[in-house]
Amino acid sequence: MVKVRSSESIKGLNKYLKALLIIWELPQIFLAGIIIIFLRRKIIGREHYKNASIIYIKKFPAGISLGRFIILNDKYSGNELSIKHEYGHTVQSMRLGWLYLFVIGLPSIIRVLVWRIRRLKSLDYYKGYPENWANKLGFSKEEYLKVLDKLK
Repeated sequence: MVKVRSSESIKGLNKYLKALLIIWELPQIFLAGIIIIFLRRKIIGREHYKNASIIYIKKFPAGISLGRFIILNDKYSGNELSIKHEYGHTVQSMRLGWLYLFVIGLPSIIRVLVWRIRRLKSLDYYKGYPENWANKLGFSKEEYLKVLDKLK
């Protein structure tokens, strides 16, 4: 049994946990890096929300969460609803790790395409999986109930 006594040991453990979290979310982080590198000239702002980095990109199609990176169209700057929704996807990524792209990413992209092709109501988009789960994770309980009221 290992006993941790000094704060230095805890800090070291913290570094290991951070490294494990990076490995846990590596596919998402890698994709975020590619997007950021290719669109770096269009980045118009950055900010942090909880433990995620938000990057605003001019004329980006909408929003996407990849690991701890939230990439949003610049028109969503300061849009609390969009930020919290995308943060919910960040929490999904933290929970699912390597499975995130298949369990959340793919269904979410398919859902976006179906909604755009069929020109369905944008509010209905958030009623189904995986978007409703992202809202539940990204908002406080009170905020989530208000979001549900808006979706009715």
